[in-house]
Amino acid sequence: MREDACAAVLSGLTGATPLRLHNLLQERSAREALRAIESASIGTEVAPTDVLAEWQREINRVDMTAESARLDELDAHVSTLHDPVHPPQLISDIDPAPLLFRRGTLPDPSLVHVAVVGTRRASSIGREVARELGLGLAEAGFVVVSGLALGIDGEAHRGALLADAVPPLAVVGSGVDVVYPKRHRDLWEEVATVGALVSEAPLGGRPEPWRFPARNRLIAAFSDLLVVVESRHSGGSLLTVEQALRRDLQVMAVPGSVRNRAADGTNQLLVDGCAPARDVTDVLVALGLSEVAVATRRNEPEVGVPEPEAVGTGASPMHSAAGIGDSAAVVGRTAVVLDAVDDGPTSLDEVVDRSGLGVIEVYAHVEELVAAGLVVHDGSRVRRQY
Repeated sequence: MREDACAAVLSGLTGATPLRLHNLLQERSAREALRAIESASIGTEVAPTDVLAEWQREINRVDMTAESARLDELDAHVSTLHDPVHPPQLISDIDPAPLLFRRGTLPDPSLVHVAVVGTRRASSIGREVARELGLGLAEAGFVVVSGLALGIDGEAHRGALLADAVPPLAVVGSGVDVVYPKRHRDLWEEVATVGALVSEAPLGGRPEPWRFPARNRLIAAFSDLLVVVESRHSGGSLLTVEQALRRDLQVMAVPGSVRNRAADGTNQLLVDGCAPARDVTDVLVALGLSEVAVATRRNEPEVGVPEPEAVGTGASPMHSAAGIGDSAAVVGRTAVVLDAVDDGPTSLDEVVDRSGLGVIEVYAHVEELVAAGLVVHDGSRVRRQY
């Protein structure tokens, strides 16, 4: 029996909740778990007796050959806790996901993952902002995570795809073979082809309402930061916020007009103390300049961010013979960035405007200047250091 087909069967068992599957698979492979259920050697620490009995009956009716063929036809894969490709974020999470279906290639878990979520009933401005965020974050070397829903989620994915850089990750609330919403069929297929589309739901799993809160916890589990573009007073995106806060993730919100009902929830998040996300720059600053620079350089072949020019002399750029560089030792674009910094605090937006360079390139050069001891930064501002 194929391990992935065995896992697919387990996911479709009646009452096979993530917690029960975690208990079942924690010390067993999927194949071993099936055999244990067949032989009635599973204890009530996994599931109640009546549920175990139902599992045994269902397994006896399973056609493993057909299950394998369905996976092959979809080019779908299933991973469990013991699979090397199973996302480490889901193994170590406070609500582990012991089993995951996927189409496409999972992103490198060492990359920074940023979730962009919001209401399905988004305004035109909200959709535009979500698309711009998806585009900018992917260009910066980040994995854009969202739920492929109508409105904000779908536009964030469209933006990430437009970047033609780091592929997006979609976490859906139905089986990977059940397109929902149907009008997103083309987007669904493109994400699955270029990036990755994942779900806990079994093949054929319908988009039942209870699946979406469970899906939202996975979005939070995958992510290092959450941005809410538009949200009403209640809804799925605020459930994702709750899950993010449970994981101590920073939550940012895009400010909206007080006359825009679609922004009621996000504006309340700002009142409650969430940081504003006016544009990609705010998100990058929130992640920390060091992380931005590292992510940029790590993904340079895909993103196409220019390499900061070598500066200074000798084997240690940015440092003079005395050990600490000065402005005379700085050449190329890094010198342009330094010249754009005032003696007093200067916002990064001002540095970008004055230098004429791209946001990500400016951030990379700022990190070089900080390392050289020429400037200091305190989040969103930099100043010269003498």
